[in-house]
Amino acid sequence: MSNRQATGLRTRFALSALLVAVALGMGATAKADPTAPPTSEWSLLGGNDYEQHYSKLSQINTTTVSKLGLKWYADMPTRDGLTGVPMVANGAVFQSGALGKAWAHDVRTGKLIWEFDSHIQFPLPNAVAAWAARTSRGLTLWGDKVLKVSGDCRLFALDQKTGKTIWEVKPCDPADYKGISAAPRVGDGKVFIGNSNADFGIGRGYVDAYEIESGKHLWRFWTIPGDPAAGFENKTMEMAAKTWGKEYWKKVGGNSAWEGITYDPRTHLVLIGTDGPSPADPTLRGEGAGDELFSHAIVAVNADTGEYVWHYSFNPNDGWNWSAVAPVNLADLTINGAQTPVIMIAPKNGFFYALDARTGKLVNEPKPIVPVNWASRIDMATGRPVMIGDAQYWKKGVQGAIVRPGALGAHSWMPMSYSPLTGLVYIPAGEYAFWEGENPKAIVAHIDADQYWGLKHGNWKGKLIAWDPIRQEKRWEVGSGRPYQGGTLVTAGNVVFEGHTDGHFEAYDAATGKVLWSYDTGSAILGAPSTVEIDGEQLVIVPVGSGTTSALGFLPDVADKATSGPPRLLAFSLGGKVTLPTVEHKVVPFDKPPMPAPKASLVKAGKAVWDGNGCEICHGVNVVGGIGSVPDLRRINAARLSLFSEIVRGGLLKANGMPIFADSISEKDLPSLKAYLMNEAWRAYRAQGTATKAPAGQ
Repeated sequence: MSNRQATGLRTRFALSALLVAVALGMGATAKADPTAPPTSEWSLLGGNDYEQHYSKLSQINTTTVSKLGLKWYADMPTRDGLTGVPMVANGAVFQSGALGKAWAHDVRTGKLIWEFDSHIQFPLPNAVAAWAARTSRGLTLWGDKVLKVSGDCRLFALDQKTGKTIWEVKPCDPADYKGISAAPRVGDGKVFIGNSNADFGIGRGYVDAYEIESGKHLWRFWTIPGDPAAGFENKTMEMAAKTWGKEYWKKVGGNSAWEGITYDPRTHLVLIGTDGPSPADPTLRGEGAGDELFSHAIVAVNADTGEYVWHYSFNPNDGWNWSAVAPVNLADLTINGAQTPVIMIAPKNGFFYALDARTGKLVNEPKPIVPVNWASRIDMATGRPVMIGDAQYWKKGVQGAIVRPGALGAHSWMPMSYSPLTGLVYIPAGEYAFWEGENPKAIVAHIDADQYWGLKHGNWKGKLIAWDPIRQEKRWEVGSGRPYQGGTLVTAGNVVFEGHTDGHFEAYDAATGKVLWSYDTGSAILGAPSTVEIDGEQLVIVPVGSGTTSALGFLPDVADKATSGPPRLLAFSLGGKVTLPTVEHKVVPFDKPPMPAPKASLVKAGKAVWDGNGCEICHGVNVVGGIGSVPDLRRINAARLSLFSEIVRGGLLKANGMPIFADSISEKDLPSLKAYLMNEAWRAYRAQGTATKAPAGQ
């Protein structure tokens, strides 16, 4: 039994004593070894009670890892890639997919056991819901259940053996510009779930808790206060409202908790990581704003009641949309001679933080993991960043600014890992810069951003960083191609595993960063691997295939030919001898566009329509998309163009997941939008590529 499950049985009897212990700064006593779940299972997202993405298995180690080979693979019955951590229990490996799907495979053979389809409830009314429908960052397990979401705002409990629905709830409404893309988090017999607003700034962010056995709703924590005239839900929201600007409720929305939620068994707290408000430009959010709670923060709430306990704000009054939803690692570290329960997080803003799990206070001074140009340091006395002006694009008279790190962040939703043996955190990081400028007409965050500024100027690097959380310093780093790489796994064999968007799955020496083994899967990798021991044999399991709209469909140029590789589940073992079929990365030529090259003025107007309606979050920046089940609009044909109004405004393709834009795109907008698509089609047609073949499994 997991310590989280055991905690659930103790809670009713120990809660009052626990609260006293926390107040005294003692913390709850966890199981003797929270890093040692059953070796045949990977039932929590992070592998153990501390969410460390660490395994005590050591059969695969620095000496033997060179003998690693493919044990089995499973071709997934989907066009969209996989990004969730493979979960293992009772002889099965469970994997989540886009469009509300999930699968169970035999962990010994890879044979399909069952498939679940939530039957996404199209039509989805807006781009947020359509994006979320094609984005899935995993599922999780509890007892005999699989907890799984679908992007159209539904949460399911499934039977592990059959995949049949036990209960279903609806934490949000797609009509409110919301969707769910994250894996549910579990602890103490409860499931915790947030939702995404995709930076549209419509509505308020929140997290819900449900009873796992029944699906009964237990509590909701709002991450942003509402209209004071409607009354505050509690004293916490009344307190938070005082930190926002004049008439904020008329101008601001967001603060979504779209990924990083963690149950801490030591303190019986739920740790909620939050995104920021929209508009991103702080001057547009209301005069007199302060810290704007609880944006860009970790908020700790009581697991039983959802009541506020403490918070830490990473970017008070942020202007760059640097969310703090990155998954955390929990650990007990010796700080100033005393063992301290800590929370470790590397949010998007580029710094690494270690917080006291009981109070949310800094235990040491955060340091940047990549170059930053927005703050000189984090002040230990106040916990606040010491700001510098280089990245402040909203300053009067400034026409945009180069921002480091870029809006995708130094570290995003991909899990990092922590090894109690080396004492290091292994972070999938990106070093790059964006150009950003204000644009009040843009619906998504109300800013303009050149997503590829870093790529064009030689500042576009992916890194695997080994970080010492006590000394707050880098122990080593290795280049991992372009930014936006897969999550990490570290083992007692002193091996770190990480996949890359170029398709390579690699093993590194945890002490030195030396590459020990590499395998070309032929498909992009964004998810983190897991590892289990079955019949005395250690398996390392990794999901592959593009993340579709969760990453590579939005910014496909962060990868290469592997972006279009097939979605698969791969299992490796020592001496594995299975060979992957050859992946043919065929570049399909672009046909001559069905309309003449348009005038520049019309193209410019069409791009404004495109940007203003968030079309890029599904179809890609600069219309460079077409991954998985999302069509490449540079290939739109004459027949589709003749039905353009019916598709964009009339809902003709709603069954395929195309939102209806009748309220935001007028008939007068359609010619310019067509012109923008045709301009990008002509650009692709004139820059034809050639077909290539790449063998997989080298």
